[in-house]
Amino acid sequence: MRHLILFLSLSLIASCGWHLRGVSELPEGFRIIYVSGGPQTIRDQLIQRLRFNDVVVPESALDAPAQIEINEYVVERRTLSVNSVGQVAEYEFNGLLDVTVTRQDDVQSFVVEARRTLQNDVNNVVATQQEEAQLKDALNSDLLSRLMRRLERIE
Repeated sequence: MRHLILFLSLSLIASCGWHLRGVSELPEGFRIIYVSGGPQTIRDQLIQRLRFNDVVVPESALDAPAQIEINEYVVERRTLSVNSVGQVAEYEFNGLLDVTVTRQDDVQSFVVEARRTLQNDVNNVVATQQEEAQLKDALNSDLLSRLMRRLERIE
């Protein structure tokens, strides 16, 4: 009886379209992908996500039928608002990831963008710096999630 309940529960979850967070259904031509360009940190995070989705990431471009090249990665900080004494009260962080995907004779380029805001507490500088670091990590995660969703739609 216990096995039947477990089986029915798993069947219900599988039939409703539920997936683990971060799992992407990449097209068949993207089972082996070489990743190049961009800063080491963002490239390593992308490789980690690809491997989590059962993609083989070889050490050489010669071993891969598909390639992802990070052309540009930028995180820009700008002032959104200031308080009554002229101190920055709020920042906006804009992230941009420009990527070229090559698969056989097909070359596609696209840009993914993400945005976050940060409340600047001038009385608690250390906490604001830590929050900024966490915000940048979340921005990178969002950029890579958008990239993975974009890769899912390539035919």
